[in-house]
Amino acid sequence: MIHRFSTVAAGLALSVFTLPVLAAPIDAAQSEVKATFKQFNVPVSGNFKKFSGDVQFDLAKPADTKAILSVDTASYDLGDPEYNKEVAGKDWFDSKNHPKATFVITGVTGSGNNLQATGDLTIRGIKKPLKFPVTIKTAGDKHTFTGKTQIKRLEYKVGADGEWGDTSLVADEVTIDFKLVVPAK
Repeated sequence: MIHRFSTVAAGLALSVFTLPVLAAPIDAAQSEVKATFKQFNVPVSGNFKKFSGDVQFDLAKPADTKAILSVDTASYDLGDPEYNKEVAGKDWFDSKNHPKATFVITGVTGSGNNLQATGDLTIRGIKKPLKFPVTIKTAGDKHTFTGKTQIKRLEYKVGADGEWGDTSLVADEVTIDFKLVVPAK
């Protein structure tokens, strides 16, 4: 049961980090999107196994950054097929009707490797603004963007109905961690 709730929370978290298609494709093999929630106050984590997107980034002009990340909501993996099926179901991500969660960057502030990204996260057709810190490391021929943010699953109607809407069972807060690797151009 704990894993069942974790899958739902992880899916929500991953949905927060969806970016629009642009110049450099995200290398999904080197990247990861993870969502962590608490069930009965115990942290439960899962990874989204399928996501894609593009990032247009120039270290000299971070304010011009454009990005989109699209996450397959049915790919949230809590390590158990039954939990994964539950999280993809109607009560949680409703992946049949909302197969993708997206995050589109609408602005970037800051300088150097420490930036603040602003964008719109859409989960289950509900779009909300989101702001979070991003660290960028450039090595060789790639940029690696890392960050962490928190969303509230109930704002996106994830697990909002029935017993899952009780935040003493599954916390409202979901932490999303990401590492996105793109070729440096």
